[in-house]
Amino acid sequence: MNNNVKKYVQDLDLKEGMSHRSTCPWCGGKNTFTATKEDGTVVYNCYKLGCQIKGATSTGMTAEEIMGRIRPRDKPVKQEVELIAWPEFVVTPSAEHTLHKKFVRRWGLDNEDLMYDVKDRRTVFPIRHEGRLIDGVGRALDGAIPKWYRYSGQADVYTRVVGRPSGVVILVEDVISAVVAAKLVPGLTGMAILGTSLGVAQMQQLDGFYRVIVALDPDAAHKTLAYKREIESWTGLDTRALRLDDDLKYKVESDIIKLKEMV
Repeated sequence: MNNNVKKYVQDLDLKEGMSHRSTCPWCGGKNTFTATKEDGTVVYNCYKLGCQIKGATSTGMTAEEIMGRIRPRDKPVKQEVELIAWPEFVVTPSAEHTLHKKFVRRWGLDNEDLMYDVKDRRTVFPIRHEGRLIDGVGRALDGAIPKWYRYSGQADVYTRVVGRPSGVVILVEDVISAVVAAKLVPGLTGMAILGTSLGVAQMQQLDGFYRVIVALDPDAAHKTLAYKREIESWTGLDTRALRLDDDLKYKVESDIIKLKEMV
C-alpha cells in the first residue's frame, strides 16, 4: 500500500504551500484525507477512525519554487475576519426581557457577554475571534425550532475560559456546558461543537492545547469514546474521555470531582 499512497500523493501535483482535502481513496471517509506541501515534502493524513493512512513523502521543489524562496517577497497582507452586523432584532438585554432573565438565572450566566433576539426569543452567545465578532449562537427560550441557531455560520466552535488558559480543553456538546466547565475550573477552556459531528475544522481548533477532555452528554457515551480515538489519531494529543453521570451543565457533584481530577 505504501507505494500506492506515494503515487497518489505525487499525482496530486501540489505546489509549494498548497493544501488538498478530499475523500480518502482507501477508507472512503468523506473529506477526511488531507495533504499539504511544505519545503518540498507532502505531509498527508486521514483522520477517520480506523484508517491508518498518514505519513510524508518528498516530491521536491521546482526551480520556480526554489527561486521564489530565494527572492525577497512582499510581506503578505493579513486578511482580517469581517465583522458581522447583528440584525436589528438582536439587542442588548434589558429588564423587560423576562424569558432571558430567567434563563440567565437558571444557568448562572449573570456576568456573561450575551445578547437577546427579540424576534425569536433567544438568548444569544456572541462568538469572537481576536476580539472581532464573527458569529453568534442563539438558544430558543420557548420551544422554538431549531433549539440552537447560528447567526453567520463562520465559527466552527464556541469557546469560553476564565482567567489565563492552562492548555487543557474540554470538548462538550452545547454552549451552556462550555461556560459551566470554564467557570468550574479557571484556566480550563470549554469548547462546544457547533454542529452534530466532529470534523477537520473542529480538530484544527485544538491546536495549542496539550490535553483534550471529551465530555459529551451521558446518552452519547459511545460517541465520547469514538471522538477520543479520532482526536488522538488526528492530533496526537493526550486525550481523555470523561464519563458523565448527567449533562455537565447540571453541575452534578460526582461529575465535578471527576473533571477536576482529570484536569
